[in-house]
Amino acid sequence: ASSKDLPSSEDEEDIGDEDTCGVVQLNADFKQYKPNDEAGVSLQREYILSLDADQGFSRIAAGLSSSAVHIYNLDNEGGKLAKFCFQPPLAPEKVSTCGVRFLDEGPDNILVGTTDGSVRLYDLRVKGEQARFYFDKDPRVSKSLTCFDRNANGRIICCGTEQHMSSVHLLFFDVRGRRHMGVYWDSHEDDITSIRFHDKNPDLLATGSIDGLVNVFDIKQTDEDDALLHTFNTESSVGRLQWHRNVYDKDIVSCIAHQFEFKSYECEEGDEVASFDRSDITAAIRRKNPANCHLISAHNQEDGGVFLLAGTNFNKGEILRSVAVDTKRKLQPLANYQGNKQIIRDSLFDSKRGLLITGGESGIVTVWSQDSGAAGSSDKLKVKSEKKKKHKADPY
Repeated sequence: ASSKDLPSSEDEEDIGDEDTCGVVQLNADFKQYKPNDEAGVSLQREYILSLDADQGFSRIAAGLSSSAVHIYNLDNEGGKLAKFCFQPPLAPEKVSTCGVRFLDEGPDNILVGTTDGSVRLYDLRVKGEQARFYFDKDPRVSKSLTCFDRNANGRIICCGTEQHMSSVHLLFFDVRGRRHMGVYWDSHEDDITSIRFHDKNPDLLATGSIDGLVNVFDIKQTDEDDALLHTFNTESSVGRLQWHRNVYDKDIVSCIAHQFEFKSYECEEGDEVASFDRSDITAAIRRKNPANCHLISAHNQEDGGVFLLAGTNFNKGEILRSVAVDTKRKLQPLANYQGNKQIIRDSLFDSKRGLLITGGESGIVTVWSQDSGAAGSSDKLKVKSEKKKKHKADPY
């Protein structure tokens, strides 16, 4: 969709909302963060739909609603942004990005997915695209991509499609061979909304869909039925997936639903680990009206903890806060990001430096760092690990 067609949270009338406590209590509950640096991607009304960083967080990519991509260098010391390069939008006005991903550990090779059905590979050291991955050999497969990811060793790309002729597909491509490898078509029944490879295991893949299912695959298996390890029925349209590790080094996959709920599952046993609805998250960020609250992303902290980033539509996204998921399956206040200027669409977290990077509907990339002069206690919250009880989820 073009930027003109994209629904904007800023066009919605503000619904009455306010904090549930005073400023003094907010400062006591939350660490205070402020913008360390900001960069506007365009004077036009273009949204930032997706963000990615190389492994060292030295370079940030922002994919826009116009299909353009802006690349920034991120200073290693002060966390300042510097414009590096710009990939111009594609010719058709109706095309937007559906994801940006650095291909490998370095900052030079980047994959850009677009809704016209292609994932393009660029080497930022030279001009022009280096390869294009697409599938047009079967009329039953939708030409429109919704999302994609690359695996941990950068050798395989998986793309998700919209529903077309009552089918949806997961398309696999060999990056080195520049070829289509295969397709899964039985495991989802509606648009694919999120694809996430495990960050260490190149064969482990999680996919989510509007059909409410989260599927986990072992893609080294020869067919789709054998590859499917687990299916989790979230009973809600899946928005975004993420991988985590618990204290026992077990893989956890989390899901943010389009209704702004959060659920997570332990992949070996299939148990539900945590579940929070929109009202739980609203209360945890100390706001009154759940109708304003939207859950943006889940991030891993350096100590192994997980935190959720949530914002509101109130006053064009003025409220942006995070809460930690503690070991007792409760949400604890973590950080208050003061001075936010937009509805946030995506975020990144550099756990080593404690930097949060956000992008959103006003086309601004913001780098957030902790305000060392704030009155709140900076190490108030230490998420300690303890043994989790097992709760068997209802089988799908």
